[in-house]
Amino acid sequence: MGAWQGRRALIISAAPCENLDYVKKILKRYPDIVVICADGGAKYARKLNIKPDVIVADFDSSENTIECGEVIKLTPEKDDTDTQHAALLALERGCKELILVCAIGGRIDHMLSNLLLCEQVYELGGHLSVIDEQNIIMLHAGGQMKFARQELKKYISLIPLDEKLEGVTMKGLKYPLENAVLTRKKIISVSNEPVSDDVLIEISSGKALVILADDKT
Repeated sequence: MGAWQGRRALIISAAPCENLDYVKKILKRYPDIVVICADGGAKYARKLNIKPDVIVADFDSSENTIECGEVIKLTPEKDDTDTQHAALLALERGCKELILVCAIGGRIDHMLSNLLLCEQVYELGGHLSVIDEQNIIMLHAGGQMKFARQELKKYISLIPLDEKLEGVTMKGLKYPLENAVLTRKKIISVSNEPVSDDVLIEISSGKALVILADDKT
């Protein structure tokens, strides 16, 4: 049993992020959450006036100038990113629910690797949500996924990760689907809208990203 068994983990990455209000809401909702900063994410912990439990970094984009519970120093020449290493650390120490913030803006290569981390975390027995002020992204690994209206945003999209999704049913949405086949070559499941108090997305075969999104205000 890991030291953080039963607790959520908040991983703060280093992508550009001007508005941290959504992170404050997460910290308020989960006061016992484990906070892990991935390298330059420490600057956001400083702005939030919080003490991270751990900083995971090769310090290629930051210096260790913030008080924290533990520093794990990585070498710059490595296979995974600092954010990936932070997620794996959270899983190793017992967290199953992971939230990744400050991870979407900036470099496209980092953004895509952060989004695909949802699948890696799932394969290791956890669940990762990537969140910013407009979006919530998570993996749909097959079967049924249900949402209550208060969990949703203005739009909901389903983006195939596999070449083909089979048996796709989407209910409670403006544009429903019933036992459909979706492919990466022709994506028809973007910017759907909830019209019911309950939304169902079912996939018989294949994995996809579910994206809940609002327009930028």
